[in-house]
Amino acid sequence: MKLDLERYVPGLLSWVANKMTSSASQLYHDRFDISVTDWRVLSYFEIFPWSTASQACLLMGLDKASASRSIRLLLDSGWLKSRPDGLRKVQYATNVAGKHLYEKVYEVAMARQEALLTSFSAAERALLIEFLHRLLQNLDLVKDVGFIEKG
Repeated sequence: MKLDLERYVPGLLSWVANKMTSSASQLYHDRFDISVTDWRVLSYFEIFPWSTASQACLLMGLDKASASRSIRLLLDSGWLKSRPDGLRKVQYATNVAGKHLYEKVYEVAMARQEALLTSFSAAERALLIEFLHRLLQNLDLVKDVGFIEKG
């Protein structure tokens, strides 16, 4: 049997994500001096102000080390503010400068999304989004598929 790369959904999803991330990485670095991970973290705290790094990692599937590096950069650059939450954790939110950066990057991110979806009708876009959400819901089902106990 041969893997049909033209129909292998995990491969296709990875290719799209990797190519989008790669081109965004260069663009965001050149225009805004941030990484794609920094943008994701900044966006999370703009959308969910006063939440923790652990909450961000859980929702976005980021590893804690990457999130921690981005939070440190965003704090040091003056784009995030922090406060203790009373449980030995820290909560974060964007500040005025962070909101301004978010708005600038958001415009570019939405333009890139529009370019990606150019040939899709409104109905196809809605269907694609629905399918992607269903794939996200199915991730727990595939987590342990293929693991065989060693005997």
